[in-house]
Amino acid sequence: MAKSKKKGGNSIAAEAKLQSIRHQKRFRERIEELCNLLAGPEHFKLLPQGAMESMYANRYPVLKAKPTAGANMKKSKVIQFNKLMNSLMENQYLPIDNGNKVSLGWYLSEGLVLINFIYIYVTHYPVASKKLKEGFQDYFPESEGQILVENIVDELMTDTCVLLSDFNKSIYKANVINIACFDMSTTQNDILIREFKPEQVNIQIEGKYHSTIRLGWISPEFEWVWSRVKPSALGFPSGSVEIPLEIYIQLHALNKLQERIDISPGIMHSIAFLLFFQDKIPHHYANGKSLVEYRVSNEKVGYFVVTMNDAKLVIRTFLFLTNDGTPEGKNLRRLAEIERADKEHLMIDKLSTFNAYHFDRNEKMSKLFNEAGCGSLLKLGHLQEFSLNDVKDKDSESIEQYLADASFFRNENPFER
Repeated sequence: MAKSKKKGGNSIAAEAKLQSIRHQKRFRERIEELCNLLAGPEHFKLLPQGAMESMYANRYPVLKAKPTAGANMKKSKVIQFNKLMNSLMENQYLPIDNGNKVSLGWYLSEGLVLINFIYIYVTHYPVASKKLKEGFQDYFPESEGQILVENIVDELMTDTCVLLSDFNKSIYKANVINIACFDMSTTQNDILIREFKPEQVNIQIEGKYHSTIRLGWISPEFEWVWSRVKPSALGFPSGSVEIPLEIYIQLHALNKLQERIDISPGIMHSIAFLLFFQDKIPHHYANGKSLVEYRVSNEKVGYFVVTMNDAKLVIRTFLFLTNDGTPEGKNLRRLAEIERADKEHLMIDKLSTFNAYHFDRNEKMSKLFNEAGCGSLLKLGHLQEFSLNDVKDKDSESIEQYLADASFFRNENPFER
């Protein structure tokens, strides 16, 4: 039995040694490839004796995200963050002035080890140190290349946090200041995640209490920034003293936004926050309500319906561009006699099903939507792949036939009748 255990132990040790050899070989191959891509093939041969062993021994830990100390985050959410971050990183490449491109994942691991070795240690090796420094100086700390990498990493972390955020649950923010990309002396290489719970408030509207979320987002300083806007910026009559008012969004409005746009909640909710920071907020005011334009990919897709209640601006609901109650919805009704029931039946009252028709390929339907003011929707077909629900393609000609008797398709102008 003892001999059997010893034999098994030797086998495990041998396998571990073999894996270590393979890992070192892969490390060396990547360093050589990075030298070729970043500076040129001759630079790998200029590395001093012992450089590979030194770099391997001092390589950075694997880049990973974990909760900030003391944070009570679910393990499943941390795993989800790491998976999403790595997935986004797989599709990121750094453009190099020489025309090459380098995988961001490679650069943030072996690439930083190589550059920091040359930046710090190669001065101790006088042979070829000048050529090495000249070859890699564009990636040294505070260089334009390094600033570009830092910006890319910042954007990547922001995108990861936004995609995981949801006003109905939590907003996430990542601290990257201690990872190797920003601190070459680090020994941890950990991204620290913080979770923030949105503030939920019950507001009395027309005699009934409604659940709302205070509209805000997390700043780079890890503090809430609340949306505030002067009522007159949305068309409301100015009072004797006009000051910016806080904005609240009803849970009903969040539900309608999700139902009618149907992409990642974090993307839609961050757009809602940023919407009220514009110098001029596009809107249509009438009868005590302001229709505030909501855009995705810089194209109008609908409106938030905003009212003023007890010194608060409240987003009551979200209207898709074709819905009744919007200027464009009214135009569709006059042009093609499309009622609310027709829109629901034809499923042109939501972005995901609207996109499934590919109206941009149908001349007559494109003309109808353009004249109704819905032309922006024809430019958002690329968002179909981001829909949370799988929607199969639909036949646009079926709608054309359904509306064949409408005045628009009989070449009549309903605005002249």
